[in-house]
Amino acid sequence: MKKNKRNSFNIPEGYFENFNDRLMDRIKEEETGKAESLIPKNDGFTVPDGYFNKVTPAVLSKTLEKETKVVPLKSNWSFYYGAAAVAAIFILIFSLTRKSSSESISFDDLASAEIEAYFDNNTLGMTSYEIATIIPIEDVSLDDVLNDVLEESSILEYLDENVEDIEDLNLDYSDYE
Repeated sequence: MKKNKRNSFNIPEGYFENFNDRLMDRIKEEETGKAESLIPKNDGFTVPDGYFNKVTPAVLSKTLEKETKVVPLKSNWSFYYGAAAVAAIFILIFSLTRKSSSESISFDDLASAEIEAYFDNNTLGMTSYEIATIIPIEDVSLDDVLNDVLEESSILEYLDENVEDIEDLNLDYSDYE
């Protein structure tokens, strides 16, 4: 039998080859009474005589209440109430000064890019035709729509690029040239 330095538990060579046969022979011998059983008949644990009669009074004598000195702890509730009151006052002061220092934001404060981005990202759920039916045409003038943003040359360039037949627009052709 070779010794393994890593594993100090070794078994003889060929041990498991006939193990089953040896085990069955041993069981048959125990059943017939030829061999003594390897399993003990009792568990080996015994209790001395009168043990439980003595243990109950011994345990009870150790658990009897002894009068102890009561030490009252100092109440910290007044400290907690004071700290909560101070914190509430600071929160109230900061919230009031924050509201008074903040300026009200108006529509004029918004940049036109932010307004355009809002309309690009948020749909009204209405088509341009539905919006046109809601807004009365009598209240809208051409100056409200253009608002001096477009020049005549840029309008004519747009029409030149996007309209196929300019004569359909009933424009004076001399203005166009």
